[in-house]
Amino acid sequence: MNRLFLLISTLLLTCGHLYADYPERGQQAKKHGKKLTVKEYKTTPDGKNKWVDHVEVYNAQGQLIEEREYGDYGRSLSWRSEYFYNSKGQLEKEIIYNERNKVSKVRKYEYDSNGVCTRRLNYGANGILNSYRQFEFTYE
Repeated sequence: MNRLFLLISTLLLTCGHLYADYPERGQQAKKHGKKLTVKEYKTTPDGKNKWVDHVEVYNAQGQLIEEREYGDYGRSLSWRSEYFYNSKGQLEKEIIYNERNKVSKVRKYEYDSNGVCTRRLNYGANGILNSYRQFEFTYE
């Protein structure tokens, strides 16, 4: 299989979950059986200044449980997400917070009997369903 197909498959099976870009991070947390925090920094071209741009937190099972994105040279929170999993280890719910750390939206995930994510439901902060993304798989 080609690399692009594998990447797309991984993204779809995780419902487009962002940490599919860096699966080794979760694997390292699981390997060590400890919570892992990954901080990503931006730096000036000369390397003299750096600031936190993005933070990911993984639990001891290797699951992404929190993400934070910073703006204004790392001085302010842009957004934050928390991730929750069911007993099968599947992403069940994502809560997204705005820059004031208030809930801005909630995403819930549904899976078929094979454990493949088939829908992502998007709710507003008020709990009302705004839309959903449905995934269709065709094998040829």
